[in-house]
Amino acid sequence: MPREPGRKEKSNHYFDDWIIRDRMNLFIVSQIFAILACILMVGIGYLKTKRGMLIAQNVQFIFFIISYACIGGIAAVVGNIVSLIRNTVCLKWKFTTPLKIFFIVLQFVITYISLYNVWFTWLPQKAGTHGLMDWLPFVAATLITLTLSSKNPLVIKLGCIGSILSFGTYDFVLRNWTVFAFDCFSLITSLVGVYRILKDKKEPF
Repeated sequence: MPREPGRKEKSNHYFDDWIIRDRMNLFIVSQIFAILACILMVGIGYLKTKRGMLIAQNVQFIFFIISYACIGGIAAVVGNIVSLIRNTVCLKWKFTTPLKIFFIVLQFVITYISLYNVWFTWLPQKAGTHGLMDWLPFVAATLITLTLSSKNPLVIKLGCIGSILSFGTYDFVLRNWTVFAFDCFSLITSLVGVYRILKDKKEPF
């Protein structure tokens, strides 16, 4: 049976439209979970107990994992998964130096494997496409890991600022504008927090 002229082209056109709609749907889902995570990120600032902050962060990490997975930010997915495990450990045990080293090494290895062995071809965007920028979530998580057990609020704040700068740059590269806007807001509030700590601090920095 002879094919109708233009039938193949029409079929390809429908397929392309389906791909575009699918990617758009993933982007919308990504933004929904990103907004939920960012709302939690702001709300965490009002929590007073370390346990409460860690639990809220864990929920935030889950939302971010879903969000970044939808847009192909595999480096951020890996970073948030490791951070989720790290916080869970912190809730159960004392966060010692060996544990810090373990989580930093673990995240490095998993990030390297995920970026350069392309295990995650099901994602809408291939991993490892942003060069050194793909390592920024690793840097962000490492800064938090190193400062998490500190009793000095200034050290923790500085670690958070470094993490925000790293993730902010990563979100900018990914064009993840919703989260990037919250990154900027969080950076401003963190800098205000540092100023207040220094102002109230009697001894010199």
